[in-house]
Amino acid sequence: MIDHEFFISNFMNKKKEKIIQFARVDPNYTSGRPRLIFDGETVVSGKAYPYLASYTPAANDRVMLVKGVVVGKIV
Repeated sequence: MIDHEFFISNFMNKKKEKIIQFARVDPNYTSGRPRLIFDGETVVSGKAYPYLASYTPAANDRVMLVKGVVVGKIV
């Protein structure tokens, strides 16, 4: 039987990395990998982020990232 301590210790994010993040696509975005404005920030990121092939970025889209990859638009 698995107790709660085993479960928590094995599924905690020990590195404290941001697994899931939310952001908005740069309002000046036109093509390529989009730069983002992350929740709580006001400045566009210096990095352009990869995205899944099933998503087509558009300026001002509200998006969700999983481990640094845009997985889609939040509607």
